[in-house]
Amino acid sequence: MTTSPSTGPTSAQQGKGVTPDTAAEPTTYDAKLARGRAASRGPEPSPTPAPAVEPARAATSSDPGDGGLRTSFAPTLLIALAALAAIAPLAMDAYLPAFNQMAADLGISASTTQLTLTAFLVGVALGQLSIGVLSDRFGRRPLLLWGSVLAFVAGVGTALAPSAAVLLAARFLQGLGGAAGMVLGRAVISDRSRGITAAQALSLVMAIQGIAPVIAPILGGALVGPVGWRGILGVVAAFQGILVLLVAAWVPETLPAEQRHEGGFGVLAQGARELGKDHVFVRLIIINALVYALLTSYLSAAPFMLQGVLGMSTAAYTAVFAVCGLVVTITVAVCGSAAKRVSPERQIRLGLLAILVVDVVFAGVCFIWLSGPVASTPLTIATVALFIIHVMMLGTCMGNLPAVSLGRTGRWAGTGSALLGFIQFVCGGLASPLVGLSGQTSGVAFGVVIVVLAVTANVLAAFGVRDRGEKERLRAEAKAKRAARLGRDQLPVPAVRNSADVELAATGAAEAAAGRAEETDRA
Repeated sequence: MTTSPSTGPTSAQQGKGVTPDTAAEPTTYDAKLARGRAASRGPEPSPTPAPAVEPARAATSSDPGDGGLRTSFAPTLLIALAALAAIAPLAMDAYLPAFNQMAADLGISASTTQLTLTAFLVGVALGQLSIGVLSDRFGRRPLLLWGSVLAFVAGVGTALAPSAAVLLAARFLQGLGGAAGMVLGRAVISDRSRGITAAQALSLVMAIQGIAPVIAPILGGALVGPVGWRGILGVVAAFQGILVLLVAAWVPETLPAEQRHEGGFGVLAQGARELGKDHVFVRLIIINALVYALLTSYLSAAPFMLQGVLGMSTAAYTAVFAVCGLVVTITVAVCGSAAKRVSPERQIRLGLLAILVVDVVFAGVCFIWLSGPVASTPLTIATVALFIIHVMMLGTCMGNLPAVSLGRTGRWAGTGSALLGFIQFVCGGLASPLVGLSGQTSGVAFGVVIVVLAVTANVLAAFGVRDRGEKERLRAEAKAKRAARLGRDQLPVPAVRNSADVELAATGAAEAAAGRAEETDRA
């Protein structure tokens, strides 16, 4: 028997043995207001019922090849998933300290050298857009295995590339294959667990993915002298070869055949059309892409500006890069923990304004003092400080933007995630070569790019990063919660500003009146 989502017991309650009679419905004013808001949006689709025996079977299954849920993960599986999450940052950041050496060896310009990063990012973008959709049809393990094989073969090609053209093609294929680990690692966890188990596993994977950009440039800086840029790319290829073995040995298929669909890219197109109607979502994913482009601009420009313009040694540059990576990771974590006190939307607005101020100052420094090689300790210290502050401000948005935008996607969460990743990496790939247009010994192009990106992001944010009336609604809900805590749940419904709010208020008031009538009857 199918129960309505609004009246029947939840799956969590069923799992705990709670019946409809014992699962008391909340009667606080804010709960009624929330129900009124939900009613104004229309009914949610009822979930497809499953046989009663299936949850028990899934929860206790121990066959690694089935699709049952788990209360824990095998350590070997977590190791493999963490390594898959780390490979893209490693392949992207490890060879950055060798940019100057690569440009001299291949006889190419700074802009062409940065195109090797662009090619990798475009490959990752296309991989995120396509691999997730294909895995819903063909399963996780085949796409994950063949993606890892492609990344390994292409990685060998990058280390042996005889020309810039071959290197660019190999880097594109390396990113395309490496995207499988980023997309499907999360999917494997989602297939096999829910709740706390999934959160703990995802936290571990994301922590490894966050640490990788910090470790990668340190590794690259240590290797660039002994083995050169080809040796660094060879080490990355070897790591990808190990990943092939880990996937083959430790990652099972987690999407059973009966749960796959034949929608393919048609489902992606339908979801994109639906999500495109949400103008706030569209603005958020574009702002997210611009913030990521600011990050890749820093990744591409830092080697040339710190080494080519300021004459910093490889070891010193590597240390600066590591500090910047650590600062980003800490900032994202702090902003996440502060979300209960300062809303993510407010953090985004404040963060974007701070980015604009810092980048205008940074651009001024680039135009006046960093247009050519210079030897100045105070200027070096100021530039390093600006790089650190620049990435710190980016950290205020890097976690909040995906969370807020994907929170609006509803049943199109998978499509929204694919679109967000695709647009993000495309914009990052396009911005990367632009910062090198003024040459290897100038920071002028970097200054222009970061100001244009920061201004554009702030203009979009000025149109709103939440629905109209959202601030008033949140204030009304907070007021209702305070009244409920003080026992004054007979307060009148807050003033409304549009027809949707009128319907919401009427529904909440009617339910409140019905509750008071029931109490009077019982008395």
